Amino acid sequence: MRRSLVALGALVSLCLTAAACGGDDSEAPTTGAAGSATTAAGSEGTAGEVGSFPAERCEANREAGTITFLTSFDYAAAASIIDVVAAEDQGYFEAMCLDVKLHPGFSSSNVATVSAGTAQMTSLGSFSEVAVANAQGAELVAVAVEGHTSVEELLVKNEAGITDLKQLEGRKIGIKGAIPYSLRALLAAKGVDETKITQIEVDFNPVVLFETEIVALPVYKSNEPGQLDANGYAGKYTAFDPQDEDIPASFAVYTTSRSFAEEHPTAVADFLRASLKGFEWAAANPKEAVAASLERTDPNLFLNEAGETFRWDTERELVLSSTPEGQPVGAIDAEAMQAELDALVSLGVVEAGKVDAATSIDGSFMAEITKDGELIWFE
Repeated sequence: MRRSLVALGALVSLCLTAAACGGDDSEAPTTGAAGSATTAAGSEGTAGEVGSFPAERCEANREAGTITFLTSFDYAAAASIIDVVAAEDQGYFEAMCLDVKLHPGFSSSNVATVSAGTAQMTSLGSFSEVAVANAQGAELVAVAVEGHTSVEELLVKNEAGITDLKQLEGRKIGIKGAIPYSLRALLAAKGVDETKITQIEVDFNPVVLFETEIVALPVYKSNEPGQLDANGYAGKYTAFDPQDEDIPASFAVYTTSRSFAEEHPTAVADFLRASLKGFEWAAANPKEAVAASLERTDPNLFLNEAGETFRWDTERELVLSSTPEGQPVGAIDAEAMQAELDALVSLGVVEAGKVDAATSIDGSFMAEITKDGELIWFE
């Protein structure tokens, strides 16, 4: 679960502003060749080119009103955050006739806000967060999943002499709130009894791994390892990665409420379309994308260019390498989502039968905006 030092600020009332859109045709687009869309006027465009947009769909998107998007960790250069920043800056939302307002937040607070309808879209740290929230009475739905693996790993300092995770029993590990779900599943797979591990709350500086009595620290692959290596600790720790044990996991999960998805389906689809177009732009222009995110970040978080470049380089590669072959970035793998939920049930995090993956995901939006593994854009 992504956590921030900054509390989520109060959401302000926002007014719908008219978004520019072109085209006279009122019919919805029909897909042509891979990565293309054809309007009723017959103009066909390829992915990567913005232009005419069906008038009827434009009006439907305007009727959705202001779409408030809450980030999962301020404006860090992370997947499903940097994408949306890029989409806003490059005018992709405007091209879809969407009025989108970005607000900084973090996953644990976003769940309740989006479920209540105070905000309409968010990115969460994993599908597990969606499933746990729904098991507790929320009505969220994951509509796109960028990362099909764990973004977390467990760092163990080499001086502790731990070669088998079972050796963590009776030792102390640092936590920032709680052990992430993917790492709990990893520990369980290795036969570790969590109750025999002493969990100590630590601050956000990863050097605590070497300056305190803890022997292990849950981290994000895209954050703490870069900080440690930059501070001279490279080679002094070992990373235990859930991916190496085929632990079902995910990250960068676009999420909305079921009611908003049902009431404004074109807005949800085109929000994803623009955001994933933003991912493409940010992947092709990493330096500019990181700079755009840094311009929005809270200075109290002390995010910097080197750290955010490491974050985006790492998460971009994780997204691209974990996306199922032949599928577009953002594709929902229902079988993998169910496996992730099953892991939560086995850990006792979710009661068996309380919720299933099928009620917490909706792959129809990704199916609508992609063809043959490519994002459909408009001319």
